[in-house]
Amino acid sequence: MAGGLAWCYQCDLARSEAGGLLADVVVPLGYAVRGEALAEDLWRYKSERAGAAEAAGRLREMLSAFLRGDADSAWRRDADSAWRRDADSAWRAAGMPAAGPSAVAVVPSGQGRLGAHPLTAIVRSCVDLPVIRLSVAPGVIHARGLTMDWLRVDGLAAGADVLVVDDTWVSGGSAQSAAVALKLAGANHVAIVVLGRHVNPGDPRLADFLAALAS
Repeated sequence: MAGGLAWCYQCDLARSEAGGLLADVVVPLGYAVRGEALAEDLWRYKSERAGAAEAAGRLREMLSAFLRGDADSAWRRDADSAWRRDADSAWRAAGMPAAGPSAVAVVPSGQGRLGAHPLTAIVRSCVDLPVIRLSVAPGVIHARGLTMDWLRVDGLAAGADVLVVDDTWVSGGSAQSAAVALKLAGANHVAIVVLGRHVNPGDPRLADFLAALAS
């Protein structure tokens, strides 16, 4: 990390609050740089505007490529992500058995979206696992960071090794709140897979990182 830090501020704060209740591994499938293709797809696929279905299709292929171990189409490789070239590596890093996760959960929208989140359809088309439904707890306000009681687990999580899928990661608060809820409900291990880790190209501290991505 820039400045010699092993954790960013938000991750360090979440670790201090939740410790072992956080996800055992987090895998970003791509970096969503503002103004570039992945960032555009992550906005458009749930916008109900022209091109939404095509954007969803590209995101679906991205997730499917990761799950089947096709790293080149799942993300751009760099030195840091060499160990994350396939799903099996992620499951091992999470401490899961060789068979991988036994259930899947999708992080719900924190914006009060009506109806099913389009990410759910993408995940169901790629993952043949029992779905543990997560729902927003009434009256709980979820802001940017970790909110331990934001989500309810509607399903059997006890003893499960769970794949959690989210579309975007900014601070990680929503996805990690899901991991906390699942572990409090008895899940053994949790692996978070995020379609796009948002990157702000205007942050001067990321100039070297963005240059490496571009190359």
